[in-house]
Amino acid sequence: MMRKKNSGDFLKECMADALFILLRTKSIEEITVSEITALANVSRITYYRNFTSKENVIEFKLDKLISQWIHEHPRKESASAYESSLSFFQFFYSIHDIVQTLIRANLSVMLLNRLILKFHDFNTPDRNEYYRQIFISFGLCGIILTWMDNGMKESPEQMAETVSRRFFPQPEP
Repeated sequence: MMRKKNSGDFLKECMADALFILLRTKSIEEITVSEITALANVSRITYYRNFTSKENVIEFKLDKLISQWIHEHPRKESASAYESSLSFFQFFYSIHDIVQTLIRANLSVMLLNRLILKFHDFNTPDRNEYYRQIFISFGLCGIILTWMDNGMKESPEQMAETVSRRFFPQPEP
């Protein structure tokens, strides 16, 4: 049973990778399912068994990458703002080709949507905390997108330093 799940994930990855390759030269509207399946070497039936739209393929890829990062870097209450920011910027640096493809394809809002869904507690009874979380997500996503759109001139370490000092200052002892 586990093998089938891994096989399905592998095929979904192949289709997602194919879509991102195609997005480098065409808009999402111009890309056909036949092009995705041909490049991924899968059938159209496999595509439709796994996805309902091309946007769903992108959501799958982003969710998988973000979930993998969360699993590999569990949140530590003792982590400093710098350490948390560094992990965040290193992750985005590692997937910069995907993010830059989304930027060029005018699909970067999909990244923001996936981040909000992954990082927020929508059931929090504290509305102030809810809005704080949304504010931070929009801000960090904006910084990531601007950093990448400007060619990532700063290192992940420099970005973490800037963000942690400017937006999460520590009280002086």
